[in-house]
Amino acid sequence: MNRITKSATERRNEILDTAESLFSQKGYEKTSTTDITKTLGVAQGTLYYYFKSKEELANALIDRQLKGIKKHFIDVIYDETFSAFEKIAWIFVYELDDPTGHVEIFKYLQHDSNAILRQILHVQTICQFTPIVTDLIIQGNKESSFHVDNPTLVAEFFLSTIHHWVDSSLFKWNKAERIARIEAIQSTFEHLFGVPSGKFDLSLLRKTVKSKI
Repeated sequence: MNRITKSATERRNEILDTAESLFSQKGYEKTSTTDITKTLGVAQGTLYYYFKSKEELANALIDRQLKGIKKHFIDVIYDETFSAFEKIAWIFVYELDDPTGHVEIFKYLQHDSNAILRQILHVQTICQFTPIVTDLIIQGNKESSFHVDNPTLVAEFFLSTIHHWVDSSLFKWNKAERIARIEAIQSTFEHLFGVPSGKFDLSLLRKTVKSKI
């Protein structure tokens, strides 16, 4: 019987798939690298060939899960046919209404033993998406729709706030609960971006996205 040889990408993804499944069932803290290799049916050395540690594997898993979301952001934020206001409207609608189902991706992180993964997700979200949102704010400043003195810090605060308060990986909010929390601090976001009161009303944001993006 011929031995099946898998490419490095296939093997790497198999390890990540198995780890994700076990982290969902048992939690990161209660899953060992031995659990992963036994479930996958490979030697420990195979796992360590691709990932030097369980921590490195966890970072790679979160990075893989964020790639699709990041692509959506890049596609919209760097589309020159959209205004900055249309883009920020899209971010709110994307995060709250979840049109692509991205919220479901991280629900497994609610497991009590996945605190470390939640921390990794928060750090990667801030690091990967801050430059993108910063560019959006700079565009808004140029168009005089935003009035922000420090775009990078505002981008970090915006991402941190919306990620922590409405993210399903941290809390078991339903859609209505997530929306209620954003509505409660909408005036804070308006002040943050230097826009008139009511400019970030969710009905206006949704209408903007529906008609433009």
